[in-house]
Amino acid sequence: MANTSTTFRERLLAKINQRASWRWAKRGLYFLLFIAVFANFLAIDKPYYCEYQGNWHAPLFRSIAVDLGLASWPADQATWRWYEIKELENVYWPPVAYSPKRIDLYQKYQSPFAKQQVERWSFRHWLGTDGLGRDTLASLIWGTRIAMLIGIASMIIATAIGLLLGSIAGFFANDRWLTTRAQRVGGAAGLIIGCYWGLIVRRPILDTGSTANYYFMAILLFVGLTLLGSYLGRIIAPRSGHIKPLPLDDLIMRGIETLTAIPALLLLLAIVAVIKKPTLLSLILILGLLRWTGIARFVRGELLRVRSLEYMQATRVMGLPPARALIRHALPNAMGPVYVAMAFGIAGAILIEAGLSFIGIGVPEDIVTWGMLLRNARNTASAWWLAIFPGLAIFLTITVFNLLGEAVSEEV
Repeated sequence: MANTSTTFRERLLAKINQRASWRWAKRGLYFLLFIAVFANFLAIDKPYYCEYQGNWHAPLFRSIAVDLGLASWPADQATWRWYEIKELENVYWPPVAYSPKRIDLYQKYQSPFAKQQVERWSFRHWLGTDGLGRDTLASLIWGTRIAMLIGIASMIIATAIGLLLGSIAGFFANDRWLTTRAQRVGGAAGLIIGCYWGLIVRRPILDTGSTANYYFMAILLFVGLTLLGSYLGRIIAPRSGHIKPLPLDDLIMRGIETLTAIPALLLLLAIVAVIKKPTLLSLILILGLLRWTGIARFVRGELLRVRSLEYMQATRVMGLPPARALIRHALPNAMGPVYVAMAFGIAGAILIEAGLSFIGIGVPEDIVTWGMLLRNARNTASAWWLAIFPGLAIFLTITVFNLLGEAVSEEV
């Protein structure tokens, strides 16, 4: 009886701790998303509202409209620095009255606790400045947007690729995708034409600096022409003999094994080094194209189990099209591990981006990231705030997504 009570108590405590971790993880996620979405309103060197020479202005809202292409600055305000105008009246500043690119020449390497030469308390650098006089808190806020964008966007791409290839490998395996000789010949011809067109005819585009976009479009070209060739073969010779199953599972798994056999960091560094002008989009595409293998394996394993269940056998007996059976019946029951992989994948992508920015080969220099702040901390060992606060932001963000992944794994 005592053992039963102890076991029940342990399970109850574990359940309470799990729910508490889940609640705190969700709150942390909402907080990060709030900062990422409203970074323009939290840290910028333009006031919400002010009055100048008898006229009212809303510089922050106009700047957002200008960035969205919905408005333009008046000719006399295009070069104004609002924080330098002394005659502003009824002015309302954001919580952090600095943008990540604003340079304060008189506050270089300013400690958060040091006496700062500022006109008002709202202009104080609450987390210090870097070697150029840029506000650390403003950089952290805008870096949150970049981290969340890279983590979520790259995992959306990875999830889409992993779901597609994992579903094909797990549901059709090696025995359910029947093809004729004409389809196989047409698909092979399409692949050859795609390789020739993408790697030889369009090769000069490599010198334009759009390397990542080029490779992404080349992959789409290979896949599209292969499918088009197979479809044309089916139309031209719909009843050609030698119908055989295509070993899709073996082909996809050999590709995954080849990709995972190469150390991920070395492969990532090699790809990034090829890009002459790295952009935020190129980094997202690279991470998405390299991190889909784990999701594909999870989906494949689940679908290999699901496809042998009775209700899936019933869909075959009823003559339901394979694509419809996969999308409406098989795939929804295999999504549990995908949510777990996405949570951990976002944390991994954020950590990779911070590492690349730390060594100076990540996003462009004009984009503020947490890794860039850590890199600036190497120049002066006494500027401890440049290492503590970005490192703490990375640690807390990774912890939030890891807790989310663990909570979801317990549910599924």
